[in-house]
Amino acid sequence: MKKKLILHLGGNLKRADKAIELANNNPDALILISSEGGGDAVQYYLDRGISSDRIFNDTTAWDTVTNFTATFKRIRKTFKPDVLYVVTDGFHMKRSMRIADAVYFLSGVKLVPSISSPVDRKEKPSYVKDDTIRAWVWKLLGILLYWKDVREQRMASSGIGYPKRWNEIPITWWPF
Repeated sequence: MKKKLILHLGGNLKRADKAIELANNNPDALILISSEGGGDAVQYYLDRGISSDRIFNDTTAWDTVTNFTATFKRIRKTFKPDVLYVVTDGFHMKRSMRIADAVYFLSGVKLVPSISSPVDRKEKPSYVKDDTIRAWVWKLLGILLYWKDVREQRMASSGIGYPKRWNEIPITWWPF
């Protein structure tokens, strides 16, 4: 039997609904919420009948790249999935899957995009390009880049501010 893990990006509750649907269709699958804060997502799952032993929270990510890079070792060592369902919004899926493809390159994990809401707008092509490059640099060199202009653009558009752990970014060689 293949081991399955549902990776819920960002803690968004609409995404949680898609993850719950996947969890109900795959009763052996576990759920990992990757979000800076986590928020009410765990309780949301519990309130909808998902057992607490299937739900895991990881608050080490602060953006889409770190949703994958910050959880990679934990996913590979703790969950050891054969299949990883990536749950996010339709507009966000292209960038998420390009990052996932880089981070999980040659890992043997099958990546399955799972859209929580239809594509209602397009992400900026520069976000897709920049984050794909960042993911490949991390995969190949173990260095997590965050260009100042990219960070400032995203702060201006989202208002999220600097990552809380900006000064704690480790440089880890060969994150395989």
